[in-house]
Amino acid sequence: MHPTSIALILLSAFCHALWNFYSKSSRDTRILFFWCGFYTVVIALVAFGIKQPVIPKPVWVYIIASALVHLFYRLFLTHAYTVGEISFVYPITRAAPAFLPLFAFLFLKERISAQGMVGILCVMASIILYQQREARIQFKTLFRYLGKPDALWAYATLASVIGYSLIDKQGMSEFHRYSTDAPLWRAVTYYLMENSISQVFYGLSCLVRFPHPQIAEIGRTEWKRALVVVVLSLMSYSLILYVLMTEKVSYVTAVRQCSVIFVVLLGGYALKETYTKRRFIAAVVMVLGIFLIAYQ
Repeated sequence: MHPTSIALILLSAFCHALWNFYSKSSRDTRILFFWCGFYTVVIALVAFGIKQPVIPKPVWVYIIASALVHLFYRLFLTHAYTVGEISFVYPITRAAPAFLPLFAFLFLKERISAQGMVGILCVMASIILYQQREARIQFKTLFRYLGKPDALWAYATLASVIGYSLIDKQGMSEFHRYSTDAPLWRAVTYYLMENSISQVFYGLSCLVRFPHPQIAEIGRTEWKRALVVVVLSLMSYSLILYVLMTEKVSYVTAVRQCSVIFVVLLGGYALKETYTKRRFIAAVVMVLGIFLIAYQ
């Protein structure tokens, strides 16, 4: 992998960790995402007003599919952050690289080696560590805690991450094949389009689920936080989409996994969450496993 790609992915990882941290520290993450969606659509309208997007027809299928999966991603993630700690929820939702090789092998014809299998085992071991909620590690309690709401929403989010990662990899490859626009503009166009579609439907769901005065109150008091989340999210995912045009999806996702370490430290020391040392060790094991998977 090119050093520039690694630098861009690490920057993306840091941005991703920050926007999740700011989201979790909101009074209501679910409603905060409503306003994030509003600002995202506004940014998209301004950007597309300045430069009209030219999206090849084959790419639209991937944009719509990605938007649908991202809708479920937002629903699952906001519920997970509402009921769980970010240092627990986030690492599980980012465990997709352990499962992507299997799906990439089935659908994208990528290969899995013995080293990759070792990496997958490392990630599974880290998930077991995350799942522990006792002073001492007790494997007999593992399945009992798997049924907790924060775990269920976290694993549902993980499934959606796997889904949109595969879709976006193919979508950006098609965009790269058919478009003559600048590579970074292609990434921004793809992100803003699929995100805007997804956010519109998420916003409609919020208008149905939550009292309008409550939505307005969060909008008045946390508009700066929402803008920061939107900007960081835009930077993070646009950088990833840009790198995905030329690098393997497993390699890109592996380096980006460093965001797990950032989030565990932020959750433990900024939000005073529990089991920070154990989760930090689990995060390091997970990142090691992802690197083994990627560089096989």
